[in-house]
Amino acid sequence: MLNFVRFLRMLIVVLIGLFGCLGTVPALACTNDEITLSNNECVPTKFSILINIPKKNSRFTFYLAATGTFYVDWGDGTVETINSTSLTRANKSHQYKSDGDFTVRLGGLATGYSSVTSYAGASFSLYSGGSSSMAYVKKIEGSLGAIFPTLNGGNTPETQPHFNSVFRGCTNLSDVIPDTLFSGINGPATVSMFEYAFYDTAFTGYIPYNLFSGITGTPTNMMYYIFNNNSTLATTCPTGTTQFITGYESYWNNKVACKPDSTSCDHAYGGACPDLCSWATQLKTSTGLSFPLYATKITTPAINVRKDGVTCYAPLETGVGGTGSLNIKYSGNTYHAGVIDN
Repeated sequence: MLNFVRFLRMLIVVLIGLFGCLGTVPALACTNDEITLSNNECVPTKFSILINIPKKNSRFTFYLAATGTFYVDWGDGTVETINSTSLTRANKSHQYKSDGDFTVRLGGLATGYSSVTSYAGASFSLYSGGSSSMAYVKKIEGSLGAIFPTLNGGNTPETQPHFNSVFRGCTNLSDVIPDTLFSGINGPATVSMFEYAFYDTAFTGYIPYNLFSGITGTPTNMMYYIFNNNSTLATTCPTGTTQFITGYESYWNNKVACKPDSTSCDHAYGGACPDLCSWATQLKTSTGLSFPLYATKITTPAINVRKDGVTCYAPLETGVGGTGSLNIKYSGNTYHAGVIDN
């Protein structure tokens, strides 16, 4: 018996060594900013939606009219890969077995868009005209443009994403508009590209000054009714900010875009300065440049700095920034952190 037990132990050791040589090793856990696929592959979360499911067995639905491979973490342990080969509007739905708050996270990349200019051709949308899903949405973060970027210069409707009615009817969407929402989208706008996009929502704060910074041109109805039926977005810029003229204001129903004044919190949007980290207020480079570090993430993506079990965040904005800015590439897009001291 002793020899048999010894034999089993030796066999286990040999098998462990053999599988180790074959490359079978424990999968590394994905980070909080990644979606874990069924094969344990990690893909970046590019856009997220906080929803409240009011009762069990309710469904949350969004709509796609784009080709490409997309990943959805529905927030309840269910992860789905969508291989879309059609440009016809299709609903993607999930049923929740319990009520409560869930964060739906999306990743992937679009490869083609519909030429339809009504909401039926929207590359991504929460609007159905009758679905209760729109009322479930509480907050959004990240960049739709990172999933649905401009393709091949964006000179035709088929190469620009389309966000007609994207958040229309989301009456409980009462957070600020992320300034990264359309990063990755640039070049000539198409007709109805943002028509009704924020119609009948409850977004607060002001319109980020760089929300449409990549877009050029003013085709008819590009932003028709975009911010109508919203009484909570600012019509004057609050203290600490200055109105930023974009050229699209005639479509905005008296809403304004604001740019924070140059202060230590000039990366904040929505009219509030986030708390600085308790253990550090600056990220300093070897050249002496300094960048803000905040206790909460106010942009996605952000530079994460961890010390003594505490994570702090240096916010990133779209574009290459000015002289001395800290630039990084993420999912094919360039972001920068601005200098606050030197």
